[in-house]
Amino acid sequence: MNAERFRNSPSGRLLKVGQGDAAYRAFVPNALPPALNLDAKLIRILSGADRALGELAGLGRTMPNPNSSYAPSSAARRCSPRA
Repeated sequence: MNAERFRNSPSGRLLKVGQGDAAYRAFVPNALPPALNLDAKLIRILSGADRALGELAGLGRTMPNPNSSYAPSSAARRCSPRA
């Protein structure tokens, strides 16, 4: 491991652990998560995303086999202006 690559890491720091021949370096990440500014606009955006995911989950429960729809349908490809 090249310890120099971690010298100015924004993600954390290297810490020497142990002594002598048994010593090693461990990467210690910075605390997570970073502070978020939860203003009214961000809360509305998150709420809309949560609502959309709930709707998608509900639609998935109505499908007989939701795993069969992992790619765009051939009908959508035929209707595409780029096709």
